[in-house]
Amino acid sequence: MNIIETIKKRKSCRTFNQAELKPADKRDLESYISENSKGLENEVINFRIIEKKYAENQMILSYGMIKGYNTYILGTSKFSIDSRVNYGYLMEKVVLKATEMNISTCWVGFFDDTYFNEVSIEKGFEIPSIVTIGYSEDRKSYLDKYIRLSVSASKRQGWGKMFFNYKMRTPLTTEYVKRYSDSLEMVRLAPSSGNTQPWRVFFDNTVNEFHFFKKPISKRYELRGLHDIDMGIALTHFELTSLQNGLSGSWVRHPKENINSIDDLQYIITWKCE
Repeated sequence: MNIIETIKKRKSCRTFNQAELKPADKRDLESYISENSKGLENEVINFRIIEKKYAENQMILSYGMIKGYNTYILGTSKFSIDSRVNYGYLMEKVVLKATEMNISTCWVGFFDDTYFNEVSIEKGFEIPSIVTIGYSEDRKSYLDKYIRLSVSASKRQGWGKMFFNYKMRTPLTTEYVKRYSDSLEMVRLAPSSGNTQPWRVFFDNTVNEFHFFKKPISKRYELRGLHDIDMGIALTHFELTSLQNGLSGSWVRHPKENINSIDDLQYIITWKCE
């Protein structure tokens, strides 16, 4: 997988062609899910592919703006910020694998979890988000184009709004973090709830670490835990791009008292460069 090409290729699909997943595609994707179930701090999340082809009452998603779907990927996470971050981190890997396989996807944050009676939700757990999956229509519908325009799906904030020097609090430049410029650019291109991009990344050059913070943008998304999912997606983009470029490292979660407080930002995790 060329991760940079795959990230750039991925688009949220809102018009599927109603076809079931091809058996070979489903097997390959299930195999990938099984082999990549352990995430941050070794927390395991077991995702499932659930088909609802013959459901009598199809769940309406995004006020009916998503069409032709009948297959979903979902799992459960603990009812906590860290677990939801891990959920997004692991699920985005599946989304990118599907993209590589020319399978279309769309992240969905608001849905009726009782619709999935195949999934047992233990006390203290939740289904924080789901992904619709399938094959897109050959021609993009007017609805797809309208929705992408209305949410500014192709627009992203610039580096000066998201990436900073940890000590000086000044914006980072591609020249300053040249080896990691691709990694941060792929974070910038990551999908997020309502395209809100709630991540803020601070580079500490004294210890060669990137600290990831969450900036709540939307109260609605924050209360639903979707900004946590967004953070996990950003971590996956950063990690996979770094590893592809030969930049090894690992995720560590420092005690919060060891991390400088920054405005209204919430510390999530750190990438420690090796």
